[in-house]
Amino acid sequence: MNPTEPMLAPFKGWLVKPEWAERVISRAYDNLTPGQRRSIVRENPYSYVNVTRSNLDRVGDEHLSLDRLVTQGAAALSRLLDADVFAPTGRRAVYLYRLTHARGSQTGLICTVAVSGFDDGRIRIHEGVRDEHTELLTSHLMGVGATSHPVALTARAWADSEYAALLDEAAGLAPPDLEFGSQLVQHQIWTVPAELTDKLLEALAGKVLYVTDGHHRSAAAQRALAREPDNPVLARTLAAVFPHSQLHVEAYHRVVADQQHDNLEDCLWALRSRASYMGGELERVPCAEDARPRHRGEVGVYAAGAWHRLTLPPPTSEAGALDALDVDRLRRLVLDPVLGAEELAATGTVDYVPDTAGLDELIRRCEDSDRIGFVMYPLSVDELLSVADEGSRMPPKSSFFYPKPRAGAFLRVLGRGATARLEPS
Repeated sequence: MNPTEPMLAPFKGWLVKPEWAERVISRAYDNLTPGQRRSIVRENPYSYVNVTRSNLDRVGDEHLSLDRLVTQGAAALSRLLDADVFAPTGRRAVYLYRLTHARGSQTGLICTVAVSGFDDGRIRIHEGVRDEHTELLTSHLMGVGATSHPVALTARAWADSEYAALLDEAAGLAPPDLEFGSQLVQHQIWTVPAELTDKLLEALAGKVLYVTDGHHRSAAAQRALAREPDNPVLARTLAAVFPHSQLHVEAYHRVVADQQHDNLEDCLWALRSRASYMGGELERVPCAEDARPRHRGEVGVYAAGAWHRLTLPPPTSEAGALDALDVDRLRRLVLDPVLGAEELAATGTVDYVPDTAGLDELIRRCEDSDRIGFVMYPLSVDELLSVADEGSRMPPKSSFFYPKPRAGAFLRVLGRGATARLEPS
């Protein structure tokens, strides 16, 4: 990292105007099913989902090439700017983002981070990324010309840490600038006063940061900077930094295409044989709740209209942080050898369903395409940090942090694409 380039810094952000918040701000992309995203695109031209579409969001027989996706995203952002949806804050600042939900609340700092931090070890990742999705987000970044969904980061900080205390102090000084959300999750945003900005940044100085959500956005920021290494705007990316002790991790379930058997019955026989050979077990259970994992080492299996519980053999005493995880053991011991689904290499053989979408969504996807569902036990925050410290990479979509910041509340202007006429922030 360039020693003159601060790891975290304020920026001249834009905030959605309160009267537009409900129409513009959207749930996180991967917290919506393709059907939900298509419905939003059809019904609400001002939702930020229109800016961040993928080919999965096509309506009818519409074909969306990469160039077409970027063109449509830029047009959607221009529509928002023309409607005067966002207001510039007018000064370099950092912001607080608080999410309040049934389990408690989490408060993070919205700022920019140096993209070089992903290369020098100051920002650590724990998941691999898919090239085609990284390329889509890179093209979006450079062609649309703004970022709105921050990369979610965490720093090791307990409730009594200086960082957590300063976040609470800043939030208590004034009412929030913006409030939105639902009965499930309430979102609040504050602009941090100048006198507290340096204190918050100093409280994080020297701390290692970890990506919790946004590995593809992080990779896209790195790829964009590599293409324009002298561009100071691309040298930073939008981020939210939360104390690790406030975070909650939900499971990401798998919907897998069997590549090696003629029917699901043969596949189940092979799974049962494999489990027995490994020292585990595959047993039929009456319903979904009986199949849902109760602890690490258990995986629920849905196939051919029936539920099963798969017990994985315990990891060896020599297993590292990655080797001990259920998601990686399932990949190595079951998905690859039994189903021929090479999760790290092949696209299209494994789909992912966050636990928040419900098991009915997993069942629907299995039934629609004759696939097999695997219901996972959630990882812990400490497990994720250990994998990142180890320098290992989990399979894609190994964890789902919930709740998470939404897109469309902030706008960081890059001065290109739809924002070419605006001063970069």
